[in-house]
Amino acid sequence: MTAPASTAPAMKSARCPRCGSAFDCGRRTEPFDCWCKTLPAVPASQLDPRGRCLCPDCLAEAVAAGAASHDTSATR
Repeated sequence: MTAPASTAPAMKSARCPRCGSAFDCGRRTEPFDCWCKTLPAVPASQLDPRGRCLCPDCLAEAVAAGAASHDTSATR
C-alpha cells in the first residue's frame, strides 16, 4: 500500500523585493506553514505595503531593526 499524497500546497519559489534573492515561500500554503512563522513579528513600518515576502536574511534584518527601534523608544 502506498502513502497518500500530501494535499497541502508546496512552498513556492519567490524573489525578495529588497535584495533580489530567490527563496522558498509558504505564504499561500494551507494551513499556513512557512519558515517565517518561527520569527518574531515585524513592525508594520518595516513591511512592504504590497505584502511581498522577504527572504530569510532580509526578514531577519527587519526583525532586528524593529527590535532595535522598539528598544530605543522604550528607553526614552
